[in-house]
Amino acid sequence: MTVGTRRILVKEVTSLFELKPGVIEEADLVASGMTLPQQQQHPVSKGTVENEIEAPPFKYPKEELNAPVGLVIHMLGLIVRYLGIKLPFLIFHKETRPYIRMIPPNTPQLWDNYNKMPLFLEEDDKNFKRFVIGMAMLNYNLAYLCYTQNVKIPLSQVANTLQSLMACCRAPNLGL
Repeated sequence: MTVGTRRILVKEVTSLFELKPGVIEEADLVASGMTLPQQQQHPVSKGTVENEIEAPPFKYPKEELNAPVGLVIHMLGLIVRYLGIKLPFLIFHKETRPYIRMIPPNTPQLWDNYNKMPLFLEEDDKNFKRFVIGMAMLNYNLAYLCYTQNVKIPLSQVANTLQSLMACCRAPNLGL
Protein backbone atom coordinates (compact mmCIF):
# COMPACT_ATOMS: atom_id res chain seq x y z
CA MET A 1 0.00 0.00 0.00
CA THR A 2 2.89 2.38 0.79
CA VAL A 3 4.48 1.73 -2.60
CA GLY A 4 1.19 2.48 -4.36
CA THR A 5 0.80 5.71 -2.43
CA ARG A 6 4.36 6.74 -3.26
CA ARG A 7 3.77 6.10 -6.95
CA ILE A 8 0.58 8.17 -6.91
CA LEU A 9 2.33 11.07 -5.16
CA VAL A 10 5.26 11.06 -7.62
CA LYS A 11 2.86 10.91 -10.59
CA GLU A 12 0.97 13.89 -9.14
CA VAL A 13 4.21 15.86 -8.82
CA THR A 14 5.08 14.94 -12.41
CA SER A 15 1.70 16.16 -13.63
CA LEU A 16 1.99 19.42 -11.65
CA PHE A 17 5.26 20.29 -13.35
CA GLU A 18 4.11 19.03 -16.77
CA LEU A 19 7.23 16.91 -17.09
CA LYS A 20 6.96 15.18 -20.44
CA PRO A 21 9.34 14.05 -23.16
CA GLY A 22 10.03 16.40 -25.99
CA VAL A 23 12.67 17.46 -28.43
CA ILE A 24 12.79 20.80 -30.17
CA GLU A 25 12.74 19.94 -33.82
CA GLU A 26 13.83 22.17 -36.66
CA ALA A 27 10.18 22.60 -37.70
CA ASP A 28 9.28 23.73 -34.17
CA LEU A 29 11.98 26.41 -34.29
CA VAL A 30 10.68 27.75 -37.59
CA ALA A 31 7.06 27.68 -36.35
CA SER A 32 8.05 29.66 -33.25
CA GLY A 33 9.73 32.32 -35.37
CA MET A 34 13.29 31.30 -34.48
CA THR A 35 15.77 30.49 -37.19
CA LEU A 36 18.79 28.26 -37.29
CA PRO A 37 22.18 29.93 -37.60
CA GLN A 38 23.32 30.50 -41.15
CA GLN A 39 26.11 28.36 -42.49
CA GLN A 40 29.34 30.20 -43.02
CA GLN A 41 32.40 29.23 -44.95
CA HIS A 42 35.65 29.12 -43.02
CA PRO A 43 39.08 28.53 -44.50
CA VAL A 44 40.74 25.31 -43.41
CA SER A 45 44.35 24.24 -43.85
CA LYS A 46 45.65 23.54 -47.36
CA GLY A 47 43.27 26.04 -48.94
CA THR A 48 40.10 23.95 -48.68
CA VAL A 49 36.77 25.38 -47.53
CA GLU A 50 34.40 23.66 -45.12
CA ASN A 51 30.84 24.58 -44.12
CA GLU A 52 30.32 24.91 -40.38
CA ILE A 53 27.34 26.01 -38.35
CA GLU A 54 28.10 28.97 -36.13
CA ALA A 55 27.03 28.42 -32.53
CA PRO A 56 24.63 31.05 -31.18
CA PRO A 57 26.05 33.23 -28.39
CA PHE A 58 25.02 32.36 -24.82
CA LYS A 59 23.33 35.66 -24.04
CA TYR A 60 20.03 34.61 -22.53
CA PRO A 61 18.47 36.21 -19.47
CA LYS A 62 19.75 34.32 -16.43
CA GLU A 63 16.21 33.72 -15.16
CA GLU A 64 15.55 31.55 -18.22
CA LEU A 65 18.10 29.17 -16.70
CA ASN A 66 17.61 29.81 -12.99
CA ALA A 67 13.83 29.33 -12.99
CA PRO A 68 13.88 25.81 -14.50
CA VAL A 69 16.73 24.77 -12.19
CA GLY A 70 14.63 26.00 -9.28
CA LEU A 71 11.67 23.93 -10.46
CA VAL A 72 13.86 20.83 -10.76
CA ILE A 73 15.12 21.41 -7.21
CA HIS A 74 11.57 21.79 -5.91
CA MET A 75 10.35 18.71 -7.76
CA LEU A 76 13.35 16.67 -6.61
CA GLY A 77 12.70 17.73 -3.02
CA LEU A 78 9.09 16.56 -3.19
CA ILE A 79 9.99 13.25 -4.81
CA VAL A 80 12.69 12.34 -2.28
CA ARG A 81 10.35 13.20 0.58
CA TYR A 82 7.60 11.02 -0.89
CA LEU A 83 9.98 8.14 -1.56
CA GLY A 84 11.90 8.49 1.71
CA ILE A 85 15.31 8.80 0.02
CA LYS A 86 18.30 10.60 1.56
CA LEU A 87 20.42 12.21 -1.17
CA PRO A 88 24.24 12.38 -1.07
CA PHE A 89 24.34 16.19 -1.32
CA LEU A 90 22.24 18.56 0.75
CA ILE A 91 20.17 21.15 -1.13
CA PHE A 92 19.13 24.20 0.88
CA HIS A 93 18.09 27.81 0.43
CA LYS A 94 19.81 30.89 1.78
CA GLU A 95 17.35 33.73 1.49
CA THR A 96 15.80 33.05 -1.93
CA ARG A 97 18.82 31.37 -3.57
CA PRO A 98 19.33 27.58 -3.77
CA TYR A 99 22.67 26.02 -2.85
CA ILE A 100 24.06 22.51 -2.63
CA ARG A 101 26.81 21.13 -0.43
CA MET A 102 28.28 17.95 0.94
CA ILE A 103 26.62 16.52 4.03
CA PRO A 104 29.23 16.61 6.80
CA PRO A 105 30.28 13.20 8.17
CA ASN A 106 30.09 12.39 11.87
CA THR A 107 33.80 13.08 12.23
CA PRO A 108 34.43 16.66 11.07
CA GLN A 109 38.23 16.32 11.17
CA LEU A 110 38.09 14.03 8.10
CA TRP A 111 36.74 16.80 5.89
CA ASP A 112 37.08 20.48 6.64
CA ASN A 113 35.59 22.04 3.50
CA TYR A 114 31.80 22.15 3.26
CA ASN A 115 31.56 24.99 0.77
CA LYS A 116 28.15 25.58 -0.64
CA MET A 117 27.86 25.69 -4.42
CA PRO A 118 25.22 27.90 -6.03
CA LEU A 119 22.41 26.38 -8.07
CA PHE A 120 21.77 29.71 -9.78
CA LEU A 121 23.74 31.79 -12.21
CA GLU A 122 24.37 35.42 -11.31
CA GLU A 123 23.74 38.15 -13.86
CA ASP A 124 27.43 38.90 -14.38
CA ASP A 125 28.45 35.19 -14.57
CA LYS A 126 30.98 35.67 -11.77
CA ASN A 127 29.83 32.42 -10.11
CA PHE A 128 29.86 30.39 -13.34
CA LYS A 129 32.51 27.84 -12.30
CA ARG A 130 30.88 27.24 -8.91
CA PHE A 131 27.47 26.98 -10.61
CA VAL A 132 28.80 24.25 -12.91
CA ILE A 133 30.10 22.33 -9.87
CA GLY A 134 26.73 22.79 -8.18
CA MET A 135 24.90 21.45 -11.24
CA ALA A 136 27.25 18.45 -11.30
CA MET A 137 26.35 17.79 -7.65
CA LEU A 138 22.63 18.15 -8.47
CA ASN A 139 22.98 15.70 -11.35
CA TYR A 140 24.80 13.29 -9.04
CA ASN A 141 21.83 13.50 -6.66
CA LEU A 142 19.53 12.70 -9.59
CA ALA A 143 21.70 9.78 -10.69
CA TYR A 144 21.63 8.47 -7.12
CA LEU A 145 17.85 8.80 -6.99
CA CYS A 146 17.59 6.89 -10.27
CA TYR A 147 19.91 4.22 -8.85
CA THR A 148 17.66 3.78 -5.80
CA GLN A 149 14.70 3.23 -8.12
CA ASN A 150 16.63 0.72 -10.26
CA VAL A 151 16.85 3.06 -13.25
CA LYS A 152 20.11 2.82 -15.16
CA ILE A 153 21.49 6.17 -16.33
CA PRO A 154 24.52 5.82 -18.64
CA LEU A 155 27.48 7.95 -17.60
CA SER A 156 27.24 9.88 -20.87
CA GLN A 157 23.64 10.87 -19.99
CA VAL A 158 24.14 11.99 -16.36
CA ALA A 159 24.21 15.67 -17.36
CA ASN A 160 20.72 15.40 -18.90
CA THR A 161 18.96 16.62 -15.78
CA LEU A 162 15.35 16.52 -16.95
CA GLN A 163 15.68 13.18 -18.75
CA SER A 164 17.10 11.61 -15.59
CA LEU A 165 14.30 13.04 -13.49
CA MET A 166 11.68 11.87 -15.97
CA ALA A 167 13.21 8.38 -16.19
CA CYS A 168 13.08 8.10 -12.41
CA CYS A 169 9.47 9.26 -12.24
CA ARG A 170 8.50 6.60 -14.80
CA ALA A 171 10.45 3.77 -13.20
CA PRO A 172 8.52 0.48 -13.21
CA ASN A 173 9.63 -0.25 -9.62
CA LEU A 174 9.04 3.29 -8.35
CA GLY A 175 8.77 3.41 -4.58
CA LEU A 176 10.07 -0.09 -3.82
